[in-house]
This record gives sequence, structure tokens and C-alpha cells, in this order.
Amino acid sequence: MSMKNIGPEVERTFGNGRFFATYFAAGAAGNILSAVMSPNPSVGASGAVFGLCGAYSVFLAKNGQFFGSSGKRGLNAVKSSMASNLLFGFMSPGIDNWGHIGGALGGALVAHLMGPQLHLMRVPSINGGHTEIIVDKPLLRVPQKVNSPDKTQLMFQRMKRKMQYDRYYSDLRARPWER
Repeated sequence: MSMKNIGPEVERTFGNGRFFATYFAAGAAGNILSAVMSPNPSVGASGAVFGLCGAYSVFLAKNGQFFGSSGKRGLNAVKSSMASNLLFGFMSPGIDNWGHIGGALGGALVAHLMGPQLHLMRVPSINGGHTEIIVDKPLLRVPQKVNSPDKTQLMFQRMKRKMQYDRYYSDLRARPWER
């Protein structure tokens, strides 16, 4: 299980804003549970990756009616991957499974609250009948400012420019004429 495998699928399914929120919350949850339960320091982003797996599992479980047997196979694949990684972690003393478990629980919680929750909605059609469309109605919504890829990208570009400016600016002496 790696970010390269699960990350693009979760980002495509959840959207940029919810993906970022899930990844961040899962990483924080993994680090917090690790700090509380384990004497060893937790390093790396594996808790956040487990969080993406937990979130994708919740998504597939809640919306399974729309995916049929392929959704069940996907859910089983994610669950077995998480279980085998946890088993491997329990056999290796250097791996912090508390971070993995905390990340998976954090990702699952975020997916339950803000993840895509698909529903069928009947809408009138042009010919006078009705048609059904699939709509996403999560319990909580990510603010549009964060969820929009263009606005998010622009925000990160501004932050990057500011950090670059601050870095170069901080290299200058406050009073260059004084030596």
C-alpha cells in the first residue's frame, strides 16, 4: 500500500479539498494516537496513507449500491491490504502500528463526515418525464474556497511566492549601510 496507489483514486473520488482534509486529519490522528499509546516516536506519513485507505473503505461501504460487485471487490482489496500491512507491522518491532491505526480511524471519521455520500435524485426532464441523477450530499461540506482546484492552486502559489520573498528578504541585513 502506498500513496502512489491509493492517493490518486481517493483524490479523484473525494476532490482536492476533501482529499487534503482527509490526508491532514488522518496524519494528525495517527500522530496523536501514536504519541499517546507508543513510547517510540512516529515518523513518516504512513498514518496519513492508512487514513486514505480508511476513508476509501468508508466511501465504498456507504456507496456500495452504486458500484455493485466491483465496489465489493475494491472494498475487500483495501481491507486486505490494510490487514496485511498491520500484520507485518505487528511482526516488525520498528513499525509504529498505533500511527497506522490512528490514521485509518481518522481517515474513516473524515470520510463519514465529509466524504462523498451519493444519492439518487429525481429531476424533471425536458420531455415531461423524470430522470434520475446521482448527487453528492455529505454531512459536512468543505468550503468552496478550499474545494476549488483553481483557487487552491492559486492560494498555494501565493504562499510559495510569499515564502520565497520572505526567505530572500530575511537574507538582507536590516541596515545594509551599517557593517
